Amino acid sequence: MSSQQVFADKHVKPAEIANLLASVGWGNEADYDYSVIARSLAAYPIIAYCRDADGLLTGYISAFTDGAFSTFVGELVVRPSHQRRGIGSALLAYIVAQCHGIPVYATPFQDSEPFFLNRGFRLPERLMSVVSLRNAA
Repeated sequence: MSSQQVFADKHVKPAEIANLLASVGWGNEADYDYSVIARSLAAYPIIAYCRDADGLLTGYISAFTDGAFSTFVGELVVRPSHQRRGIGSALLAYIVAQCHGIPVYATPFQDSEPFFLNRGFRLPERLMSVVSLRNAA
């Protein structure tokens, strides 16, 4: 278990999220609409994050849960300069602990599957696919 301090108070700003997402190559910081990020933060019943000693947002996780049958990890992002320090592990462990007894699902990129598998997640016996539809705004 990591010694990272995990915060779950939603006191994270949209600009910080945009900066973190851009740090991992998920678009350009200036292209993010802060009102959309604020809406996302408000919609997720569970978010958690970590900061460094200077207050910089170093990691973030979000999850939807019905509290009974399923929990879905939305985003799990760790700033590249802070990876391999236990931040992602601590954030994921927080979600698992909050949803004790409820299946937790994640749809990682293929190159990050080992991260989840090494933390007790498993591939289903019957392979699942991810399908999506982005409705026009």
